[in-house]
Amino acid sequence: MTQNLSVPQTDFTLLEALAISEIASRAVLESTRLGIFDVLADVSLAPSEVAAKFEFQEAKTEALLALLASLGLLATDAGAYRATPLAAEYLRHDSPFFMGKGMELNQRFIRSIATDFTGLLRGTADLRSDTDALWAVEDTLEGAEQFARIGPLQAAVAFLSGLPGFDRWRRMCDVGGNHGTFAMALLDKNPRLRADLVDLPEVAEAAADRIAARGYADRMTAFSCDLRKTSLESERYDLLFVSHVLYGFMDNLADVLSMFHAALTPGGWVVSHHMSPESRVPASIVQGREFMTRMAGYSTHAIGREFLENVLREVGFDNITVASAGHHQSSLLVAGQKA
Repeated sequence: MTQNLSVPQTDFTLLEALAISEIASRAVLESTRLGIFDVLADVSLAPSEVAAKFEFQEAKTEALLALLASLGLLATDAGAYRATPLAAEYLRHDSPFFMGKGMELNQRFIRSIATDFTGLLRGTADLRSDTDALWAVEDTLEGAEQFARIGPLQAAVAFLSGLPGFDRWRRMCDVGGNHGTFAMALLDKNPRLRADLVDLPEVAEAAADRIAARGYADRMTAFSCDLRKTSLESERYDLLFVSHVLYGFMDNLADVLSMFHAALTPGGWVVSHHMSPESRVPASIVQGREFMTRMAGYSTHAIGREFLENVLREVGFDNITVASAGHHQSSLLVAGQKA
């Protein structure tokens, strides 16, 4: 058989870059965990100096630093390396916007999907129960909180505190509250507000520990409540806040929002924070999130503004108020008031 010496008509570079991106991602995560960006945040060091500090081999360290520089995370000057502003802000452990656990959270979900990729596509495997259990892991709670702290938390607090009657609110419920940071920030903003955090049993237990550790136990309580099986107490809350929760109820959204309506006091508010299908986030990230969400057993991760507004009105909410949150308007805040 003669060899095929024809020349390809397309460029393989994109596919090779995708294949290489897996090791690049691992290099970033491991470098973050090891503290390389901490060391290089305030000083420029040569590869030999970095290698000596971490007891690495110099040739391999040189290649790692060059890789990180090619990704825009290190800057080079006369053979020395220093963290870029991007790396210093998100990959340095003492930064208020440190995202190490957040990035690991994404990788954890990706690995769970890769375990039985074909089975999930065919519907012969299920990740939903595994996903529920994963939310109770401390690293997962911390990772989710880190995502909140890089913009959504600040936007949500500004939006909620601007709603009519905020200063008169006395009790709120953080539905599927997970790490509890949204509720804690609102308690800081309104000193007379108290909060319930409801989540799956194992998540609520972990959340209770975080609440106590951060000094909010006198005003905030976590308890288990699976809204797929039970309802909230009638007319108990002035605010129901749901962050990245409603997408799990797309098959019975009107029923869930009706239950929320019943749980609110007259004049109370329900506010949803969720991914926006109209965001300006790069398409590869949007589609990657959506694919992960569907592989995990959910119908979507993004809820359109008009769709949610219509369902809110259908079940009796009024005074619909909407705002964007996060970089590139990645998420929506949609509020409705009970008459």
